Amino acid sequence: MMNNLIRIVIAIAIVLVIFIYFDNPVQENELITGSNNRGQVIPDTSPEVTEIETVFTRPKSGISTLIGGSTQDAIEMLGKPTRTEPSAFGYEWWVYNQSLTTYLLIGVEGDKVTQAFAAGANLEVAPYKIGQNLDEIYRFTLVQSEITFSIDSNTYTFTLTEDDIESRILVQFDNLFAMLYIDSESRQLEAVRFTDPKTILLHKPYDILYHGIMVETKTPDSLFQAAIDRANERQIFELTNVVRYRNNLRLLVSDNKLQNIAMNNSEEMARNNIVVNEKFEVSKFSDQLKESSIEFSSAAGNTAAFYFDAGEAVNGWLSSKDHREILLGKNYTHTGIGVYGSYYTQNFIERIPVNTTKDILP
Repeated sequence: MMNNLIRIVIAIAIVLVIFIYFDNPVQENELITGSNNRGQVIPDTSPEVTEIETVFTRPKSGISTLIGGSTQDAIEMLGKPTRTEPSAFGYEWWVYNQSLTTYLLIGVEGDKVTQAFAAGANLEVAPYKIGQNLDEIYRFTLVQSEITFSIDSNTYTFTLTEDDIESRILVQFDNLFAMLYIDSESRQLEAVRFTDPKTILLHKPYDILYHGIMVETKTPDSLFQAAIDRANERQIFELTNVVRYRNNLRLLVSDNKLQNIAMNNSEEMARNNIVVNEKFEVSKFSDQLKESSIEFSSAAGNTAAFYFDAGEAVNGWLSSKDHREILLGKNYTHTGIGVYGSYYTQNFIERIPVNTTKDILP
């Protein structure tokens, strides 16, 4: 009698689980926040300044050789960019999106190259390689939790957390930094950002202790910020497909209705400052889907706040198990991205499979 009762209870539980799963095909993850929310910038009032020692000499070949050089050097190596886009940090992005395997963003200020964000697997990012295992990187890279450097008479020290050392390693070269973005699940190098000292200070990706003058940037006006937001949306879309291609997944198609939902969601989060105002409840993605009459068989959404650009936001999602599962969901066919200042939303739905080209970005 007792055994029969147990079997009945188990059967009811299974039915309830199945009902809940199929009745709620929309997955919504918690908001994650980037370093620009957690990070601290602290002036150092001590009279002594730490001596600066460069750890590595600069690579002699590859994308990093462009940093500090002229835009003409970039054109000679890469050709002209597909498009140019604004940023919030005084430089503009040159976008090279001709192929998923050579996807590259170059930061340009005036006629000078200030940084490069390399995500395509076939790019030369010496001394590293996209897809390289983290254990291999550890074998030939001195990974430090504190890195000190100087610009003129000013001294700066970056402090990396344990999470940073697992997902965003910082390596110092001669007048050059490499930020190594690690896929937390596969433990492989997913992207590299090469940057000059001034630009990485503008980004403030880690805690900073400084002696002297801190490098700052101007806050964009609303029209320029809107242009930056649209640029971040395009870059997140493209970087998402770069990562999915590398993982042998179907490429996603941009959907205008999904994008409108995402844009409204990011604006709602920003205007209500939900990182601080935790009691405020943003509109549910499932309700927004119904209101927009979007047909789907499954759907999901990722949100983020206080990442300084598209590459950082995508890495943040990849570094979170739940968000990574959505970003790399094998059944999704369409996506919509909305950015409002430092707030990011990316929505996904599954529709009838579509034909996409695997060599050229949509």
